[in-house]
Amino acid sequence: MSKAIAMQEITTEQQHILQQHLLSEFAVLKEKVKARLATSSKSYLNDLVPQVDNMNADTLIDSLVHSESHSLNLYKKQIKSIDAALQGMELGLYGLCSDCETELDIDALLECPTKQRCDSCETKYQQQKVKGFKL
Repeated sequence: MSKAIAMQEITTEQQHILQQHLLSEFAVLKEKVKARLATSSKSYLNDLVPQVDNMNADTLIDSLVHSESHSLNLYKKQIKSIDAALQGMELGLYGLCSDCETELDIDALLECPTKQRCDSCETKYQQQKVKGFKL
């Protein structure tokens, strides 16, 4: 299936709305990261607070790489998902399943703009992920 056809399914207006939503989510996450960094007992994390607003996703994730905080790790995961969706938009791949490249349902994207897989591939991915944790 052509990538150009997939992008026609998502109107320019819908893509703009999704992009703005993702950027807003990223801004909210930055605020949460700053709040968490400010309460850290580690001074190197406290020192990052004034820099966060000027960081892009990659820089922010790299800056938090040594953090052992559960909440910061959760924020990093969310930031990665947002960044992947925004990069997909730039590359013209947004709206395609990352595994099988079928078009994702626009309603599903509007509900969850960071959706990367169709339902079938997401099920397979989750099953493989669970199997990977078995000892």
